[in-house]
Amino acid sequence: MRFIDFKDHYPTEESCKLAFKKEREQIGVICKRCEGEEHYWLTSKEMYQCKNNKCRFRTSIKSGTVMENSKMSFLQWFITIHLFTSAKMNLSILEIQKQVGHKYYEPIFDMTHKLRLVMGKRDSEYQLDDETELDEGYFSNSKKLEKNEFTGITEDLKRGKGSQKKSTVLVMHSFKKAIKTFKKNKFKTETIPRYLKMVVIDDTTSKTLIKEVKKNISEEAKLTTDNNCSYNELDTIVNQHTAHNVGKESAGKVLPWVHKAISNSKSILYAIHHGVSEKYMQNYLNEYCYKFNRKYFGEKLFNRLLMTCATYTWY
Repeated sequence: MRFIDFKDHYPTEESCKLAFKKEREQIGVICKRCEGEEHYWLTSKEMYQCKNNKCRFRTSIKSGTVMENSKMSFLQWFITIHLFTSAKMNLSILEIQKQVGHKYYEPIFDMTHKLRLVMGKRDSEYQLDDETELDEGYFSNSKKLEKNEFTGITEDLKRGKGSQKKSTVLVMHSFKKAIKTFKKNKFKTETIPRYLKMVVIDDTTSKTLIKEVKKNISEEAKLTTDNNCSYNELDTIVNQHTAHNVGKESAGKVLPWVHKAISNSKSILYAIHHGVSEKYMQNYLNEYCYKFNRKYFGEKLFNRLLMTCATYTWY
């Protein structure tokens, strides 16, 4: 959605509140006390009240959504959602703070990470199917090395994959094959990217990988990986598993979409956010995957994220 269109649709705090109320009612309000789904609107209190005579529990517009317990206005939330969905590249929190016009950094930081959390919750409801590539990536983080409380000596920085400043990320990318027709009845098979999932994991043991694959990849999928021994048991989980014996130079050719996703997401994390902490790494990857999976939505992306905000809580 263009900024000029956004201002036409949501010029005031009241217009944003009414739009979010409408979205909330389409999804349905659930009573936190009795789990009832029937409510009526109290205009004087601007709250929903449960129709159950034994309950009569009241629920605010923000309660049960990503905005619960937030002191930020509806207009500030809507501006942030617009910035998230209108910009092709991610925006830094400082830039969002500037655009929202808020005095303090911390509330904007909390708001953006709540949005990233619900993005991850939305994508977690779907599984990848068809042909899927899987590999792990190692993302640099800004973790501080610990000091020994008795000696005061800082721990040594490890190198390579086992470094304290590296977060291990399991990357799963589905794609489909299409036959492209050229002149003189010539045909060529090409792959088209579909959906992406990126999950921060503690280790690359077989137990951890099997758990994540079961959660994120359908049993009907055709899985392609390298010949890492941790992938050996994936045959029992998916319909078809093909493991290629590849080196570092040829890995990008065998698993092209996974490596493109790793490269592009790293560029955003390091160029725009200048590195992120281990604690918030998953949140930033949630945003990247959410926007990638909906790259053809266009102006509808704003409404989709608004629906996600009304459906899920941040905790």
